Amino acid sequence: MDRQQLEQEAITCISRGNLEGALRAYQGVLRIDGKDKRVRQKVGELLLKLGRAREAETQFRDVMEALTKEGNHRAAVAVGKQLLSIRQDDPVLHLEVADGYVASGYPNDARAHLDQAMRLWLSGGKPFEAAKAAQRLADLAPGELILRLKAAELYEGAGDGARALACYRQAQEEYRRRGRVDEVGRIAEIVLKLVPADLDALLDAARARVDGGDPRRGLTHLQAAYQAHPSDPRVLDLLARAFDAAQQPDKAARVLLKLVEVAAERGDAGAEADALRRAARLLPDDTSVRERLAVAERRHAEMERRLTGLVLSQPADETELEALVRAEVYLRYRYADRAESALRAALAARPGSPALQAALAEALVALGNVPEALGLMQGLLATAGGEAAAVAARMEVVAGAGAPPAAPAGEGPEARGDRLAAAGDVAGAVAAWREALAADPLDDRVLAKIADVRNRARETAPPVVDDDGTYAEVSPDMLEEASTPGDDMLEEARSLVSIGMYADAIQLLEGRTSLAAIVVLAVAHKGRGDVNTALDLLRSGTNDANDADPAYAEALFELAGLYGATGKQRAAVRLLEEVTELAPEFRTAEVEMRLRALRKL
Repeated sequence: MDRQQLEQEAITCISRGNLEGALRAYQGVLRIDGKDKRVRQKVGELLLKLGRAREAETQFRDVMEALTKEGNHRAAVAVGKQLLSIRQDDPVLHLEVADGYVASGYPNDARAHLDQAMRLWLSGGKPFEAAKAAQRLADLAPGELILRLKAAELYEGAGDGARALACYRQAQEEYRRRGRVDEVGRIAEIVLKLVPADLDALLDAARARVDGGDPRRGLTHLQAAYQAHPSDPRVLDLLARAFDAAQQPDKAARVLLKLVEVAAERGDAGAEADALRRAARLLPDDTSVRERLAVAERRHAEMERRLTGLVLSQPADETELEALVRAEVYLRYRYADRAESALRAALAARPGSPALQAALAEALVALGNVPEALGLMQGLLATAGGEAAAVAARMEVVAGAGAPPAAPAGEGPEARGDRLAAAGDVAGAVAAWREALAADPLDDRVLAKIADVRNRARETAPPVVDDDGTYAEVSPDMLEEASTPGDDMLEEARSLVSIGMYADAIQLLEGRTSLAAIVVLAVAHKGRGDVNTALDLLRSGTNDANDADPAYAEALFELAGLYGATGKQRAAVRLLEEVTELAPEFRTAEVEMRLRALRKL
């Protein structure tokens, strides 16, 4: 029979209840045209009615796959639901049906199938697959943050910390947008279990504690943040708030004065004035603070005339508006780096947008990147029209804020050091006095100034809270002596070196590659008289290490000692000067003594 006759026979058999006959007729049609999806679906339906579920599943899967490839997603979903009557426990099938609903424009209908897929994968012991389903479910309902957190928990349970962290961050940002600082802090506490040293998480957790009336708990997070980032303005700002809330005004004021220095170095007149304003409230009898505040407020008033207040900075459409609002929120919470990233991404999609260029320029000013900010402002001049004069005036203010104060005529390096020290610029003062020592390396008067200003800097280091919850000052050597995992062996090796058991120390540290271990190994080899091995260890160790490594200053100090012992005084002086720049508080007296001796040589 031909195709038409076979189909007519199948219909007749169905009307008479002869399902087997109908099945044979439709199978005959498929032998003529195996790509007929309608007939194949009917074959599947007849097989299912005849109790031959496994064969029916094969037919349905072929039809569903073909419909999906054609882009006929609504029809594919209908076949998928027939499959689910056979394989309700198949999470992949639920996922495919969900895909069909999404592609058809019915995302809400997809949610039930994603949820079922997640549950099936969980019960089947596949947390990673369950996490992916939960993440897709969260993507379909971005406002339901419980779903995002569920995905993060599942990723964490599956051992995928990176994806878990990304989900936690997304939830945090949404809660931050809603002004839910408490939830941002709660998630930050979870994030810290994944990345204990993450600065953003430490700050979020601390801010939530301080705002929630528990500054003591906040200070425990701030201690870790301060040790890793002692000059970060966000850390100092929140640390001052925490001490103020904890009824420790003197310590809060000292932190604020440190924040003033950092803000001045960055050219952030607003932050400088704000910190001085807060310090003046805590130190009402300090006339010097009030005088500095008056100067800072005048400078801030000039700096406040920003490009973002001009007509050229108005968004051209909703996309630009969204980017500008996001950046403004980041800047308000002192996340200038995030504002910069958001604006760069928006500008890449909308190159030449005056509003985005102006906002990015101001974000760069907040970050202290004056040269690039001025470059963007220069580019705006051509299109600023009647506001060109305002752009030029802003450029003049920004350029002036980013430039160092002019030195008095005829001022020598020693006098410059005195002036900078009086202004609180310790690093600049020390650099100027070192320049003065070039003429007389043994000038005791200048050397005494360097030692004095460093000692005063150590005495006024910002405070933190001890592990037991009591308030204490930062130990000058705290960062150098901070222990890390595995340091018991390192301390044992140091002890062996101190009593002359060099060979035992070398054997104990065999295979250790940290810079701290390399320093101890070098000292042990030097103790055995093997100076060349000690030199090789320290050279390679310092070349491979980052100058942020806590052992870096000690490595340079020991390397300088070896250079001095082998007659390379200039190299030794250069290394010791690098130590003073990188770690001004590191063994101050010993470094100065060695420098004096080397200069005599």
